[in-house]
Amino acid sequence: MSTQRSTAARRSQSGPSPSRARAASTTSTITPGTYRLARPRRSRHTQDDRPVTLRSISKLLARLPTLVRGGDRVETFEGIRYRLLGPVELYHEGEAVDLASTKVRLMLTALALAPNTVVSFDQLGQVLWDGGAPPSARSNVRTYATTLRRVLDQGCRNRLVSRGGGYLLSTDPDELDVQVFGRLAEIGRRALADGEPASARTHLRQALGLWRGHPAEGLPRRRALAGALDALTEQRLLVEEDLLEAELAVGGNAELVGTARRLVTEHPLRERGWAELMLALYRGGDVGAALEAFTEARNRLVEGLGLEPGPRLQQLHTAMLNRDPALLDRPPAAAVVRGGTRCELPRQVGLVNRAEEVRTVVAALCALDEDEPRVVVVHGPPGAGKSAVALRAAHQAAWSYPDGQRYVDLTEIPLDGASWRATLAGRRELVVVDHCTSAAQLRPLLVAEPGCGFLVTADTPLAAVDATTRIPVGRLSTPAAVAMLGRLIGRSRVTPAWAAAELVKRCDHLALAVRAAAAVLIGDPRLTLPDLAARLSGEAILDELAVDDLDPRARLLSRYRAMSTVDQGAAAAFQYLGTDGATVEALTTPAVRRLADHGLLEDGRLAPLTHRVAVELGTG
Repeated sequence: MSTQRSTAARRSQSGPSPSRARAASTTSTITPGTYRLARPRRSRHTQDDRPVTLRSISKLLARLPTLVRGGDRVETFEGIRYRLLGPVELYHEGEAVDLASTKVRLMLTALALAPNTVVSFDQLGQVLWDGGAPPSARSNVRTYATTLRRVLDQGCRNRLVSRGGGYLLSTDPDELDVQVFGRLAEIGRRALADGEPASARTHLRQALGLWRGHPAEGLPRRRALAGALDALTEQRLLVEEDLLEAELAVGGNAELVGTARRLVTEHPLRERGWAELMLALYRGGDVGAALEAFTEARNRLVEGLGLEPGPRLQQLHTAMLNRDPALLDRPPAAAVVRGGTRCELPRQVGLVNRAEEVRTVVAALCALDEDEPRVVVVHGPPGAGKSAVALRAAHQAAWSYPDGQRYVDLTEIPLDGASWRATLAGRRELVVVDHCTSAAQLRPLLVAEPGCGFLVTADTPLAAVDATTRIPVGRLSTPAAVAMLGRLIGRSRVTPAWAAAELVKRCDHLALAVRAAAAVLIGDPRLTLPDLAARLSGEAILDELAVDDLDPRARLLSRYRAMSTVDQGAAAAFQYLGTDGATVEALTTPAVRRLADHGLLEDGRLAPLTHRVAVELGTG
């Protein structure tokens, strides 16, 4: 007993042992917006005599499925193996794994930033030696790969695969914190756009809770990784701004001022942060400080960019000067909409690989002209997803149109041009005109009010319309279409990969057809991708894809009928192309041009689903 006491005394005097120091370094750290519970090392005690210690309590907490803050359910995401949103870490069964060296951590970072994708030897060499690779670089890369494979596998499947002149890190979507962050951020952003700020706040908090510092913190700076890591930092900033908007929308005010001030201090040229700071101050009762924040924002923008504040800040400033009551109960995106106005835009649907098109449309709508209205035409093949792009952009650009946002589907609502134009007189409204078939159909709806904007979707560019901007929306790429399918039916069902690629090919890479195929799979949980792909290879493909209002045949027939009412010659040419032996080359040049003008002929041919409709018409 005395020996045990003296040993304990010596330990107390000399400080913690290295093993205890390592354990102490992994104790739980909880900071605002951050949740990390690292599981401690296994105790040598048996289950029955294990003492109740801080470490055992931490281990118990690490096994809990959730943490609770402010009534929100916040996931701990214990399944994450690869952590890049902070120091690079690898976990196995909840235990941190020693990655041996900086080179191995760099290699893991490069592979994890491109999951399930081959990273070539040359790319890895750029990451490992920053452009100064030695002659033995390829051999050295193989050595680092062997070390990394040893710590990655540990009784699991082969996660590091040598393929095609490089290496591929095989991961599941929930194993990489970068992917979990992106998914939570997207869910939160959609909830915010759909008017569900409480749900948005929960998911955005969860997304930010995954961050433990700067991305790949502690690793040497590498030019080959800089773009991807900087993009992650930018995404984090966007989520912080989204979260602040959600907090304001659910009633947060003065307590958010500190967060907003930090954002504008770190990023003084981002107008959104200034708008959120102004609103937080105004709602907290400090009107003077809110107006001073606008003055400070203007000074920063003029000094840094040589630009005056944009429409959003100016409109918010004007609303505050006028003591607009709408400022007290609306989120920032709609705060400047005057009383009595409303947003009539339909609910948005999920988008995949359309960020560039949405950004272009938003930029075109927000570049207000003092002399004339904006007319933006979004065009592309029937069923490509133009309406989804237009609605996403319209929601994002709504703040530029303070008198409201309207939606008109020209396939359903006949409008009297004169009465319609009278309702827009003297107003600044955004009007989404969906499914426009011709310039003659659109012209009566346009007004000369300079503050109005018209966002028009059409199967053709509407060349006869004097549009401000025309933005094409094409068919989805195979990866984007497969990603959309996975989002709709669950990634676990998108297997095997060849069947997924074949299925979206049968769907003509059209968003509408992919959604219809997803609805078929959702309706029959036992149906596999290979089975559905086989069913879509026959003549009944349009019948298979006719699911409620997700019906490619109905969409294409609607386009044909609209054409036939104004162009009988083009309608006859379309029917001819559905007969046996018919070719586009046999048509006259004017007929080919008119079919292209009506959006039914692409690159001198009928797309497969369009051809099936022509066959039904030609043989009917």
